[in-house]
Amino acid sequence: MSRCPACCRTRYARHYLCRPCWWTLPAPARAALNRRDRRAAARLIELHRQLRARVPLNEIEVTP
Repeated sequence: MSRCPACCRTRYARHYLCRPCWWTLPAPARAALNRRDRRAAARLIELHRQLRARVPLNEIEVTP
């Protein structure tokens, strides 16, 4: 287990965020982050950039 980058709670391995933070993301962002294709890493980078910029979780947008 490691720390959630949004709130520092414990998150499961291979999960981007802890459960409460994950469910705070808008549904389109969750759907985009769940896609496993060649753009998956770029979407994860987008998520982390917005987290570092302190964008509220419910306002995060990730390119599909």
